[in-house]
Amino acid sequence: MLRKIGIRASLRDSQSSEQTDTNNDDCTRRPHNTPRALSEPSNALLDALPESTGHGNHQRKTSNAGSSYPGEEATDLSVVSAHDARTYDHLGLHLLHHIQDAVCDIIFVHGLGGSAAKTWSWKRDTAQFWPAWLSDDEQLYKTRVFTFGYNSNFRGSATNLNITDFAKDLLFHLLTFSHGDSQPIGGRPITFVAHSMGGLVVKKAYIVGKHDPDFSGIMAQVYGMLFLATPHRGSHYAKVLNNILSTVPTGAPPKAYVASLDAQSEALQDINEQFRKICQDLVLVSFWETTKVSFGFTKARPLTLHTTPIDIDTSVSQVTAILGIREAAEDELNVHRSHVFEGTCQWIIRRRDLQAWMDGLVNTQTSNDFWLFGLPATGKTVLSSVVIDHLKLLGKSCQYHFFSSGHQSKRTTAYCLRSIATQLAVANEDFRLSLVTLHKETGITLNTQNQPFRVIWEKIFEGIILKMRFQQPLYWILDAVDEADQYALLTSHFAAMKPTSPIGVFFASRPIKLPALTYRDTPPITLFLTENDTYKDVHTYAKRCVESILPNNKEIQVDVIRQILDKASGSFLWVRLALETLEHNWHTEEDIRRSLTELPQGMENLYDRMLAKVQNQTPRLRAMAERILSWVACSWRPLSVSELAVALQPEFTGFVRLEETVLEICGHFVSVHNSRVSIIHMTARDFLLKKSGDTAPFINSRDVHTHIAEICLRHLSSDKWRRVFKEIQNPFEASKNGRKQNRLLLMGADYPFLGYATCYWAFHLSKAHLSVQSLVDTLQEFLNSYCLSWIEAIALSQNLRYLIRSAQYLKAYVKRMLRAKGPGPFDSPVSLTFFPEQLPVVIKSWANDFVRVVGKFGSNLLQCPSSVYTIIPSFCPSGSMIGETFVPKTERALTVSGLPYDGWNDCLASVSVGDDLTASKMLAADRYLLVLVGSEGSVFVWYADTCETARVIRHREYVNLMALDDSQNLVATAGTQTYRIWDLGSGDEIRRIQKTGQALTTAIAFGAKTSEFLIGRDDCSITTYDLNRTIPISVFQPRNPPSLVQSCPKAMVLSPDRFKVAMAWRGKPPLVWNMSADPAQHPQQSRTSKVTDALCGPETLQWLPDGDSLLVLCHNTMVVEWSLLDEEQIEYSHIQPREMAVSRDGNFLLTSDHAGTMSVWLFPRLSLVYRLVNENEYIRSLTFSPDGQRFYDIRGSMCNVWEPDALIRADEESLEDQSSVGDVSITTEPVIRSDESSQCPVTALSSDSEDRYFCVGRDNGTVIIQEALDGKRIRKVYGHFSTSAVISLLWSPSGRYMVSGDDSGRIIAKRLDVKGEAKWAVYALLDIRLSESVQQFLFSQDEKLLLISTATSDYIWSTKKKEQICSRHWGSRQSRRWITHPLEPSLLIWIDPEVVHTYTWDSLEHSDPHQPASKTPHMSTVDHPSTKKVVQWIALTEDKQNHCF
Repeated sequence: MLRKIGIRASLRDSQSSEQTDTNNDDCTRRPHNTPRALSEPSNALLDALPESTGHGNHQRKTSNAGSSYPGEEATDLSVVSAHDARTYDHLGLHLLHHIQDAVCDIIFVHGLGGSAAKTWSWKRDTAQFWPAWLSDDEQLYKTRVFTFGYNSNFRGSATNLNITDFAKDLLFHLLTFSHGDSQPIGGRPITFVAHSMGGLVVKKAYIVGKHDPDFSGIMAQVYGMLFLATPHRGSHYAKVLNNILSTVPTGAPPKAYVASLDAQSEALQDINEQFRKICQDLVLVSFWETTKVSFGFTKARPLTLHTTPIDIDTSVSQVTAILGIREAAEDELNVHRSHVFEGTCQWIIRRRDLQAWMDGLVNTQTSNDFWLFGLPATGKTVLSSVVIDHLKLLGKSCQYHFFSSGHQSKRTTAYCLRSIATQLAVANEDFRLSLVTLHKETGITLNTQNQPFRVIWEKIFEGIILKMRFQQPLYWILDAVDEADQYALLTSHFAAMKPTSPIGVFFASRPIKLPALTYRDTPPITLFLTENDTYKDVHTYAKRCVESILPNNKEIQVDVIRQILDKASGSFLWVRLALETLEHNWHTEEDIRRSLTELPQGMENLYDRMLAKVQNQTPRLRAMAERILSWVACSWRPLSVSELAVALQPEFTGFVRLEETVLEICGHFVSVHNSRVSIIHMTARDFLLKKSGDTAPFINSRDVHTHIAEICLRHLSSDKWRRVFKEIQNPFEASKNGRKQNRLLLMGADYPFLGYATCYWAFHLSKAHLSVQSLVDTLQEFLNSYCLSWIEAIALSQNLRYLIRSAQYLKAYVKRMLRAKGPGPFDSPVSLTFFPEQLPVVIKSWANDFVRVVGKFGSNLLQCPSSVYTIIPSFCPSGSMIGETFVPKTERALTVSGLPYDGWNDCLASVSVGDDLTASKMLAADRYLLVLVGSEGSVFVWYADTCETARVIRHREYVNLMALDDSQNLVATAGTQTYRIWDLGSGDEIRRIQKTGQALTTAIAFGAKTSEFLIGRDDCSITTYDLNRTIPISVFQPRNPPSLVQSCPKAMVLSPDRFKVAMAWRGKPPLVWNMSADPAQHPQQSRTSKVTDALCGPETLQWLPDGDSLLVLCHNTMVVEWSLLDEEQIEYSHIQPREMAVSRDGNFLLTSDHAGTMSVWLFPRLSLVYRLVNENEYIRSLTFSPDGQRFYDIRGSMCNVWEPDALIRADEESLEDQSSVGDVSITTEPVIRSDESSQCPVTALSSDSEDRYFCVGRDNGTVIIQEALDGKRIRKVYGHFSTSAVISLLWSPSGRYMVSGDDSGRIIAKRLDVKGEAKWAVYALLDIRLSESVQQFLFSQDEKLLLISTATSDYIWSTKKKEQICSRHWGSRQSRRWITHPLEPSLLIWIDPEVVHTYTWDSLEHSDPHQPASKTPHMSTVDHPSTKKVVQWIALTEDKQNHCF
């Protein structure tokens, strides 16, 4: 039975004896003497047709001459006979029913094992070919009907074709359709009817066609698709079918398109992922089978096959949002597949060592790593694609990545990790669920190109993938590893990983040095490509090509092939390019001999010949080719054809077919795949950009980057963008899964170059000439007039990291400027470059502003990008570049006063755990900031981006330690009696371990496995617990510690990989043990020569992130970096810290000294980068944010958040200009600033009755009056002790009295007399001290009485007599607030969450004589859910009839 989803319709006669034979691909209806299909067409099909067909509005007429309709003559194609149907049972597109003014085209596409006619015929009898009957239907007669056939016979011979090939074949036939006077396809709406695999072919054709200008016009006419039993999410039995095909006696080999139907097929998942993004405008109707259907050979055991309906899986789309990989990996694989010639490259999959590698993951007898080495252009990438396809055909779980030096993102190791994780998430539901859960619980996203490798590795790979148990081994194929930006980092991590499930890695690379780390269990398998390995493939390829060019002369064929192979040296690329360059010159035998003689040997010589062809064109074509090659060689990523067309303007415009032009004039240096223009090979890029002897390079990269930077900046420097962005309707309308859409990406169709210019202009600027005045002028115009619309564009992309990245590139540009201006030991044009003196300062200031905008207003920008024009500039300091440039120009929506003039404040925020509490430790996660108050046993959790309280975790014991797991989902706390594990996202306790023994806890950490938890104690033991069972599973304790170690260690720290532990004792050098070795081992000890050495007085130990080095803070403030691998010890005497912390990437060291001054130092030489000068303020704890762009400190109850722009540096290798002339280096001057947080924060505030002035109490005890309009300070009124903070403050309504209380219980009241405008005389009124601090002050209506309220007592004082009138002591802490009765000024109202009472001002007696007040009022007149709540604030409504609190 077929069931329909998604649209109100159903197939007629669904209860009839229909059958669907998946093997024969039948999709038929039983014929009747009067078929209902002729008079009552399928509602489902009508739903998938446009309304313009007019279905249901025609009256049918009949005649003896046949079927006809008003105004139309019957055509000879209206009725198809059985013989006619057989003529359409061939490959290609066939017209079944033609009508002149057709309003719609219906195209039938068969599925697996079917054909163009038999699929749609009852019992595969073409005499019952029912699509031909549609011409007689009263509602469908005005449609043209087609059927399309392709070779999907899985019983046939081997083929390399796949779903993509079938889709492209369909598109080609749609584009080239011609039939007499019939109009081309694409002039009217199109509806597809697809069965089985045909639905996937149609979807893939729609995806390819939408992005290809050749077919986009046709695809724009597609109105709907009707799917019949299409396996949208694959079938678990596709792999079984391929296995059967490879084993049955018929010998039919496995098929690539059958493998694509597997439920775990990445190709299938890619189709679904891409289709769901572009199908919003289509009418989709889907039917699927609900009864089991058998398929198979007649003598084989039949298997049941269930197909599943189309399903928009939001979890898969979430993967894109989390990891940011939007380009399907299959697209690049298809490019490399296209280079595989039939019958070639199969030798590698037959090699025993490769077979051993694949089988070894199952039997664990061989290495998990396979290295394929080869010289450039010898076919390594093609061989990698063959290995991938072979693994997929075997049903293996295979993920892959092709590094590319021409794509700045894809050449990064971080992108490689994200791509592999994306493919695995698409294919594996368990991993996808874990990834989405991690995102939901922590808010982490890794969707930008500048995400550090280490963060992705720790969170996704170590945190999830390496800990998961998969049903089968994973195979990862990495090609062109030598082109990666940090290949040593990548290969060393892969070599050292210890996954729970087997993972095999196939590396293809030029010859490079293998990682120094010991491979997991056995050395890797290596294969070095030789000419003998590829000779047969090169011969086959050359032979096929030559035979197609010279089909009739065998003798010449043999001679040509021999000469080509003699010069090829085993290079596929050389053969391919050589044949392409010679193909159009072979007209006579003499031409052939001359061409072969002139054919150069070797890639370099061949490139020279290709370049000569480019240079020998007409001047205009040569200039055009040079410009195109420049963009292709130097762009951040390959450009699309539409992007390139805009980029070439205004120099070259009016292209008719740019793609063909590129291929024709660029001398085979470029290729175009999926409308992306890219360099033919990395060696070709190197040839064009690098010198050859004394010859200058064909492309000067400095010139090109200068040109591209100017083009991008001019493209962005337009007033139209603000209008365009404003016209976007609902720019923040959430997608179906609740996430914000990338509106910049959606605008790509109308403005193709906008995205590239927005994201990458600064990259090109960082590599451009310094002396080109036009570029400097363009940059200044952009910054001074148009950078706000650029910021809005980035905000529309929902990815503000592009703003940070651009700031880094601007700093790199400034750094080159400073190099050029500085003295150098050489004479070069760079050193003589002239530019304005202040230009570097100005550009760096702009870069800092961009960083600040993200840090302070990032969440606001994402919510409302247009706020960058009117609101955000008003909040920028007036001395900032944005403040100076844009605030005077705009019609400001608001005016902000009191901002610092001299620029940005490095302190983003200060938050408190409570006046009476002292914070002891802190940790920073991606989404949260955790602060421990050990005495209370509480962990305060704040959101890292907003500093709002997320929750408070209460251990309810004294807690001295806390730790995060690698995924940052869990936090552990160590109390006096228990260890507890908490879910950080919810605050729930999920595990509890009871403490045993008397030893004190000195270290805790989550283990290498998620289920393990390590506890170190001062008896030198480290116990590992199983969190699932909360029982100890192992204990490491040195059995024979050296005799010098008899006391408890002063410090103990576990290494990041949890394999080593370092301990330190007073007066002794630190020791390090390997916990995976024998406990009786001798520990590794640092070198010392005498007992007075600094290392004999260790205070603090800190592991560096690599786990191979240890920082030791000694008692004399010396810092020693101890490298365990080479036993090197480096002493740093200039740092002198008291506390220290290392950034997660290991680049920075953060320290605080005894005066509270904080400093940031840059590894490896620990040079000073940034310093905050403080005056005698004790800093208890320090930590970096995970991305290293913020740091935090704890001082008493306060936690400060710092984001200095000095941490956004251009020192990274990816940003450095590697082509700088000479050896000149420049040391960046450190940034020295005063600690703004030490400028006493406001702790209390009150305003006068007219809101002209307000008074503030500060942390240093001062009380100051300031103007309300601009925040200008008027005068200091008085002060408490400098060590006390004012916590309560009230200015009376008349302005005559001011009273304040500090945290020591001291209360000061003053009388004020106005002496003029903003002038007061101050007289003493009250100065007393109570045993507890004040919670509230309140004046009576006539201001003759003053109420002083503490937690347990209340006092009434007379302002005239300056004496206490009465007091009440309630015996316990109360949660109330007081307010004067609005109708009876002689009464007070007591309000707390449970009680409302009235008392008299003059005696604090209960106002109701029949209900005398007790010590604690009990009369409850207000229902409240909790007695633990405290009233913090109270006010009256304007009519004074109600109060709110």
